[in-house]
Amino acid sequence: MSNNIPIRRFQSPDTIIRQAERAQSERKPDVKRQENQTSFREILEREVTFSKHANLRTQQRNIHIGEQQLRKLENAVGKAREKGIKDALIVMENSAFIVNAGSNTVVTVMDREEMKENVFTNIDGALFV
Repeated sequence: MSNNIPIRRFQSPDTIIRQAERAQSERKPDVKRQENQTSFREILEREVTFSKHANLRTQQRNIHIGEQQLRKLENAVGKAREKGIKDALIVMENSAFIVNAGSNTVVTVMDREEMKENVFTNIDGALFV
């Protein structure tokens, strides 16, 4: 009896990115990318990612995060990491983010009204930007 286990080939992230960019350029060869449009590579290279829960909360709570807010959030996560903060509360404009600075992951998001009624636990630092 032999143990013939099929070996699956996995592609490196760079290969996947190149394929996605090539497919995107093949679909719209005559349309130039707009300045405010984000490429697939740029999205993957961002410092901060949103967990499935955080994405769901932004949709449910109708919270829109623009490029400028995302840059502020990324800078705040970097500062938190520099100070040794592992789990941070980042308050910015009308939203609050609970972020795991070690993994650069936004765990949850809430709006100003929800901030008033919540007690924040399991954080070891807070940043106001």
